Order: sequence, then structure tokens, then C-alpha cells
Amino acid sequence: MKRTAFTKAAISSLIVGTTMVGCTGAAFRPSAIAPQRENSADRLAIATQKALADHDTGRAIAAAEAAVQTAPRDVGYRQLLGRAYMAAGRFASAETALTDAMTLGSKDASTIVSLALVQAALGKNEAARQLLGANADNVPAGDYGLAMAMAGDPDEGVRILSEMIHDPSATARTRQNLAYAYALAGRWKDARVMAGFDLEPLAANQRVAQWAQTAAPGAAPQRVAALMGVTIDAADAGQPVALALAPETAPVQMAQAAPVEEVSSPPATEASPAEMAAVEPIAAPAPVIQALSAPVSEAVRIAAPRPAATLRRSAAPVGAHQVAFRPAGKGNSHWVVQLGAYDNNAIAKEKWYAMARSNSMIASLPVVTSQITVNGATYARLALSGFDDRAEAVALCRAIKTRRGQCFVRENAPDAAPQRWALTARPRQLASR
Repeated sequence: MKRTAFTKAAISSLIVGTTMVGCTGAAFRPSAIAPQRENSADRLAIATQKALADHDTGRAIAAAEAAVQTAPRDVGYRQLLGRAYMAAGRFASAETALTDAMTLGSKDASTIVSLALVQAALGKNEAARQLLGANADNVPAGDYGLAMAMAGDPDEGVRILSEMIHDPSATARTRQNLAYAYALAGRWKDARVMAGFDLEPLAANQRVAQWAQTAAPGAAPQRVAALMGVTIDAADAGQPVALALAPETAPVQMAQAAPVEEVSSPPATEASPAEMAAVEPIAAPAPVIQALSAPVSEAVRIAAPRPAATLRRSAAPVGAHQVAFRPAGKGNSHWVVQLGAYDNNAIAKEKWYAMARSNSMIASLPVVTSQITVNGATYARLALSGFDDRAEAVALCRAIKTRRGQCFVRENAPDAAPQRWALTARPRQLASR
């Protein structure tokens, strides 16, 4: 790893990065933001993306607003409008656009994280934390951790990111995000040590000093603006009233009808999920923003009934990261619980046998292994699968840790291979590791 690659980084490089949809076809034409009767919403969206790539936020907002006016109930255009508002530092307007997009059905990770950060900037930390907790299944752990720290719960951010850095796939970005979470928690010595893993001593000191300048409780807007690499527009008057999302005509409901969790409009597809960037700034002027749901303080998760043996929830409401787990192994989500990384599959199998023999929860769940190369060395990662969502994976990991085990939750690797290991016979002991 080249240390010099990070010496130029400062707090302004801490941004929520989402790959922008590439602008294909002819170069941008000014006529693309003409009145809606002369242009399709798709052309307006392309014009917005081109303007954002050119760092022309005024032109991007004009095109995005025209696209939303053309198709008011399109999730993608609302998300694009929120992205344009955020690029211009218009947080109040962005909150409205992102909320509208989630109301229309968006469950995209970058939408959730972006909205939470906007709410934190507006002083709505509790709403931001509830939003993240209610959607923890859809948000990558690294994004969840840093967003939680930004939303006033740095201890939770430190907990999540501390688990992540033990994975061989952890990068400088992961460690710098943890260092920033330490700073937000007031743990300045830890922040300095962690920052120093990837930065020269002088650069690490400078970075921590920059974090200290925006660490005050009342500096949330400046922290979020620095994270996103934007300048706050203090004159933001909010999204135009003409673009307000009108409610659909409510259908006739039968008595005692079950509540509906999602609207029928399909969510827009983004090029990639949001990614917390703590080291190098990306070329995009701002995150690809998407939208949020109705008031999160009233959000209720509605799920199909499950067998009683699968989940045990406490009588009091709990967040998605506070679910008690009894393994069933029937889920098909992409979340796994990593138990370790070893020199080869034979050692991984031996380790699994030892853990499964003393822990029935581990023995009852499907096993997957995947390969990862770090600094030229290849490791076999051992993980458990079979979870319905991230909340179940987190609950199992916590249960393992209560028995002094080690684990953390991550997304499954594309090359993961299922293993048919069982406790019927003990594997041959290896002479060395």
C-alpha cells in the first residue's frame, strides 16, 4: 500500500460515494432542460447527470425538477432530484426529495444513508438513527457504522466498524472511517492511532486536527457538508411547492384489512449501492441521492409470519440490530457471519469442526467458504449463511460473542462455495497451520 496516496486526503474527502450512471450518447444540449412538453423525462434525467458530472448544480437542479414535474411518481427522478439538491448543499430540499422517493417505494442503500446524513445535518439525529435501524437489512455494515456515528451514536459506529477491520478484506477506507468514528466519540488517542495505520505521522495529526474543528455538537451541518464535499446553501428555501408529492387516491379498504408495506411503484435501479469513502475523494460532485420513507418515528416493519423457532423478539420494540436469534438456516439473504480466515480450506474445516462441536448454533447453519488475497497471500474465509436478513446475522454473531467467540457480519462473496460439512466424523488433525 502506498502511503503517499493518502497524504493529500482531508476531511473534505470523506464523502458518500455512489457511482453515477454513465451519460451515453450525444453531448449535453441546453435544450434538454426546456419545458417538459418538448422533452421526455428520460432526456431530462440524462441532462441532470451530465450537469452533475460538469459540477453545474444550477443546471442539474433545473433539469431534475423538470423531470419530476414530467413524471411526479417516478422514484428514479425523485432520487436524481435529491442528488442534485445535495450537490448544491440544499439539505432541506434534499430531505424532501429523498423522503418522497422512499415514500414511492425506494429501498436503495444509498437513498437510506443519504437521507440519514441529511437529517443529521438538519439536527434530526433521532429520526436518522431510527431510519438506519429500521433499514439495517439493506445498508452495508460499513455505511451503517459511519452513518450512525454521524447521526449522534458514535459508539455504535465504533462497534460496527471495529468488527469490520478484522476481515482480511478491510481497506484503508475502513480503517479511516473507524478513526473518524473514534473522533466523533471523543476518543482522540484511538483516532490518532487508527489514522496512523495508513497515513504518515504528520498527515495523521493533520487529519485528526481537521476532525476536531467540526467535532462540536452544533457543527453537524459542517460535518455532513465536509463528508459529502459540498458547500451549504444557507438560502435554501426548500423544494418548490409545485413538485410536492400528491397522495394517490386511497383505494376502498375492507374492514380489518391488513396494512400494506410497500406501494406498487417499483424502485429505480442505481448503478451501485452507497459506499462510505474516507480516503480519496471521488470525481462525482455529490452522492447519488435517493429517497426516504414516511416519518421514520412511525415506521413499522410488516413481515410474513415465520415459524416460532426462527426468531424470538422481545416484548418491547427493538432495533434491527437488537434481534434475539435462534438459527433456522432457511434464509436466502446475502448476509453471512464470518468466523475466521485461514491459510487453506482444510484448516477452515478443522476450525469449523471445533466451533460447531461446542456450539449447536454454528453446527445447525449452512457453511460457505470463499477465497481472498491480501498482500499476495490467499486466505480461506469461513462463514455461516442461511439468514433472512442482516438483523438475523447480527443477532447470531452477538450470541457467538456472548460465548467468547469471534465473528462479524458481512455480505457474501460472489465466489462463495457451500460446504457439506457435518459432525459425523472428526477431520484429520493437521500437523501445522
